[in-house]
Amino acid sequence: KCTRSSGINAEYGYYITNNLSEMLSCSRLLARQGVCTGVRALAKPIQLTSYIHTTHVERDETTASGALVEAAKGMRVIPTRGQAAKEQLYAFIQDLCKQNLGENGARYFPFALGLFSTIGFCNVTNLLPYVEMPTQIIGCTVAMSTTLIAGLTIKCIAKHKLDFASFFFPSGAPVGLAPLLVPVETISFFSRAISLGVRLGANLTAGHMILHIISDFGAQMLASGSVAGGIGGVLCTAALFPICILEMAVAVVQAYVFCMLTTMYLNDAHHLH
Repeated sequence: KCTRSSGINAEYGYYITNNLSEMLSCSRLLARQGVCTGVRALAKPIQLTSYIHTTHVERDETTASGALVEAAKGMRVIPTRGQAAKEQLYAFIQDLCKQNLGENGARYFPFALGLFSTIGFCNVTNLLPYVEMPTQIIGCTVAMSTTLIAGLTIKCIAKHKLDFASFFFPSGAPVGLAPLLVPVETISFFSRAISLGVRLGANLTAGHMILHIISDFGAQMLASGSVAGGIGGVLCTAALFPICILEMAVAVVQAYVFCMLTTMYLNDAHHLH
């Protein structure tokens, strides 16, 4: 049985913004706020909006605290399958942000979560018949990556001013190598915008081409009317199932790679690596 605590202190907003695991720990939340009075109450949704002090926690969904508060609405102490999957996704992206961004990870968690969810959804949806999402078009993926890199470059220049030039000439390198290193580092820096988008679009396009070739070849064999053609058509059709499973895995992995590289580039913009 939970006892009602004296109130919410000023540190509660800090916990929500910087530690997702504490916010998702519904048992601790219940113990602090005393919103349950028995076993039956454990299966009811937690109404976070009634217990979060608006002075310390922003409701704007574009902020880290606001996004986490919106995500935690209706959560249960005994999680459903959907809630458990959502918690695993949040913890996964939170770990990714901590590893690549360090202490700034919580600040960019909503951005990383939205980026991964959007790209992953588009990649998986691309596998449906007669559906073409933007991530399948290399031009769209390159435009998206170029926009991200341009934004990170502007952020880096605004924060570090003239120190931004250290990207193109590593510290400790001999001055005599400047005519060689500066062009190489410049090309390497600005090629991120192209490589990030081409990697995503090309991998998805290659998988779809394989599915198209196998399905078209199987249809032609079935249309031949021969016994061998029928057997070959059935085998081609059966091969589509494991390939589709593989393509779903590739779609999720490519979303992860895109999100991981973006957070790494964001860390470089913060620390001039």
